[in-house]
Amino acid sequence: MTETSHISMSLATSLQRQLDITANNIANASTAGYKGEHVVFEALLQDNTALGDDQAAFVSDTGSYIDTRPGALSQTGNPLDVALHGEGWFSYQTADGQQAFGRDGSFAIDPEGNLTLLSGAKVLDAGGAPIQLPPAGMGDINISEDGTISGSETGPLGRIGVFDIPEIQSYKRLGGGMLVAPEGAAKPGAAEAVQVRQGTLELSNVNPVREMTRLIDVQRAYERTNTMMGNADDLRRDSLKRIAQAV
Repeated sequence: MTETSHISMSLATSLQRQLDITANNIANASTAGYKGEHVVFEALLQDNTALGDDQAAFVSDTGSYIDTRPGALSQTGNPLDVALHGEGWFSYQTADGQQAFGRDGSFAIDPEGNLTLLSGAKVLDAGGAPIQLPPAGMGDINISEDGTISGSETGPLGRIGVFDIPEIQSYKRLGGGMLVAPEGAAKPGAAEAVQVRQGTLELSNVNPVREMTRLIDVQRAYERTNTMMGNADDLRRDSLKRIAQAV
């Protein structure tokens, strides 16, 4: 494979990853609390001056990062919808028992009285245990700014856990806007000075129009790169054919 093909291949691989991530952002543009993801690229220079050639720049996909900026807040009036004002994360227990984190506050109560996400993941308290509420007889539900859940007929029933995760960029995506800790990560602590707002949802921080424009640009760049690789292959075949004919 020629150097031109290597350069094109490195670019095509990076563009494919960017396509996948951008498409995922668009798919989650309406997911409450979802945080967008973006790819980081670097140019790697190969010095060929000793061989009489110029430097060659390869594209390196160095990873991605989570855009932690808050999304817009939407007033829903639903007493089980909550949003965080400040830097903090809710914690959930997935169906397979993993502890995950996210900003989705669209909660519900299942038939067993567990406070859950609409997806079924259980919401955890500050100690990491699932929050269980009476399935009936609570009266009006009130959630205070510190996350304490109370019923007008029962008084305090539990407290929603809000966690501080300084190493959030190392966390892995699980789907549905949830993140899980990598192996060996420090245990998250309680978040300070974060307010829980009842009757409000934090929307995704993804801008669909911007992401769609980026998707089109990446698709066009990917097509150009594939064309360039095809042209390089055609030139190589033509050169080999001419050499064979000359011999």
